[in-house]
Amino acid sequence: MAFKTAILNASILIVDDQEVNISLLDQLLREAGYTRLTSTRNPHEVCALHRKNRYDLILLDLQMPGMDGFQVLENLKKVETD
Repeated sequence: MAFKTAILNASILIVDDQEVNISLLDQLLREAGYTRLTSTRNPHEVCALHRKNRYDLILLDLQMPGMDGFQVLENLKKVETD
């Protein structure tokens, strides 16, 4: 049971340019028991948010205007070297 509690306590960041997608993922994850959820519609904020919060999981939309998910991943590689 401790393992399940640890999993449900994982910190998760949802990144999507569409609010409806964020709301849906947030609702599904909360219904599943996850409690530490954060979201942003701005892909430029992801690296700073991750530096500050060290998320266990980042759910990342790959097709966003301005900076797509692949560019976000490249920037995250500079933050998360291991």
